[in-house]
Amino acid sequence: MNAPYRLAVLVDSCLLPSVSCPSGRLPDWILRGLERGTPGVAVPAEGAAARRAAEALRTAVPDALAAHPGPPATPDGSAPDGSAAAAELVSAGANLHLGVRPGPAADATRAFVTDLQTHGVAAALGPFTGTGSLEPFAEGAAAGVRAITVGHTVPGGDGLPAALSPSAVGGTLRGELGYGGVVMSDALDAPAIVEEWGVPGAAVLAWIAGVDLVRLGPGSGPGVRDAIHAAAARAVADGDLPMGRLEEAAERVARLRRWASEPRMPRESGARRGSGARHEPGTPPAPGVPRTPDPQPPSDPPRKPITRNA
Repeated sequence: MNAPYRLAVLVDSCLLPSVSCPSGRLPDWILRGLERGTPGVAVPAEGAAARRAAEALRTAVPDALAAHPGPPATPDGSAPDGSAAAAELVSAGANLHLGVRPGPAADATRAFVTDLQTHGVAAALGPFTGTGSLEPFAEGAAAGVRAITVGHTVPGGDGLPAALSPSAVGGTLRGELGYGGVVMSDALDAPAIVEEWGVPGAAVLAWIAGVDLVRLGPGSGPGVRDAIHAAAARAVADGDLPMGRLEEAAERVARLRRWASEPRMPRESGARRGSGARHEPGTPPAPGVPRTPDPQPPSDPPRKPITRNA
């Protein structure tokens, strides 16, 4: 594989675009990305559109990430528990919950993440800003949360939004909390991000900072994707973005994708709701949490060829 093509594959492997899919057909640019390694897409919030998008994605790539913002709040304004949220997301065809918020009480984050992931839906906990209490994120890390979303708030220090900040991602999240799972950016279409750096420039800065999976908002189409590829190629050529950083990110995303595509049975409720934190294989344990041996990863199943709609 020649170097330019390898770089293009790595960039696609670290992007999560958004689709609405009103006709039940994925756009051609999304299909081209999936052919080259894009791990999946973010689907609409609810209703038939979410199901159509998830079904179109599964038809194209059965093991893709179908990322969903999560079920709406209950009538009293509270969020459903992890088991109920997983049931709704599985019904919608999703396997990645993008909207997991830090719990308001001690142990609430751990309980939600554990229940959700026990039922086969990966959690993306956030937004992580590098400010405020880190306890919910420590709980999530101890519970083996599969992804943490980094937000747009400027935490101070280097003056950059958290998603673009080496101190927030590398220093606090990776260093202080010891988190080893997927770090995902919030969608890079926030006005402050677009006005200051543009989506392509912000995507490169996010990868340099230590983000693994860059989320694109619904307004970012094929032109933005192509501009991200061009910006990444310049950054690699200039030595600002090492290929090794993208390789590391792509490997983490691939592990998340494999986990989310594997069927699993819920643990016994006593094991899920026990008072002690549990270490999830594949992520570093938090201090004081016993590590369980990591199983040998299964070989990846052969992928179904992508067929485009006429």
